[in-house]
Amino acid sequence: MRQASETGRAPRLFVNDVDRADVDVWLRQHGLNDKPLVLLQPGNKRTLKRGRAGQLGDDKAWPNERWVALIHQVLARDVELRVVLCGVPAEAAVLRAIARTADSDRVIEASRELPLRRLMAVLERASAMISVDTGPAHAAAALGCPLIVLYGAQSPAHWLPRSPSGSAVIGLGGAPQRHRVDEIGLDEVLAAWDTLPLRPFRS
Repeated sequence: MRQASETGRAPRLFVNDVDRADVDVWLRQHGLNDKPLVLLQPGNKRTLKRGRAGQLGDDKAWPNERWVALIHQVLARDVELRVVLCGVPAEAAVLRAIARTADSDRVIEASRELPLRRLMAVLERASAMISVDTGPAHAAAALGCPLIVLYGAQSPAHWLPRSPSGSAVIGLGGAPQRHRVDEIGLDEVLAAWDTLPLRPFRS
């Protein structure tokens, strides 16, 4: 496990009032405006290759069944939490499969509903994010969203996002000890989750 500590040169992102108003409407539409949110980002640019999910060459892939088990455990720890599954439209089938198996009305699959600016506005408000090593994880840290990042072949020593506000960023896995995200166990992610200081909820 590796935690980010340097904040002096960390990138910073800003959300404008128009995007905050847009996300307020979106949250109300889904009944999420008065609930703390945890964002999960299971996919990356390799998630779908030639129309197929779970390529052997995708070192960042974590098995769907572990994402489902993680969702169940996170929701069990706090009855108020809601989970938003994030990703691009091309990842919709993977995210729908996770949501369908999780089988909870506290899980929202939002692959077609979170263009970049809306995603940033959600990240500004979310209590936390759990993500594979991909761009939205860096956006989360830049917006002060507490974060757990799962690494495959890349080293968190070089690629761990940094938060300008000092919000927690925990990196799991990665070279040189491990080279695939699927080498990270569910218990390891849950142990990190239990130590992650969540951002206080604000409506």
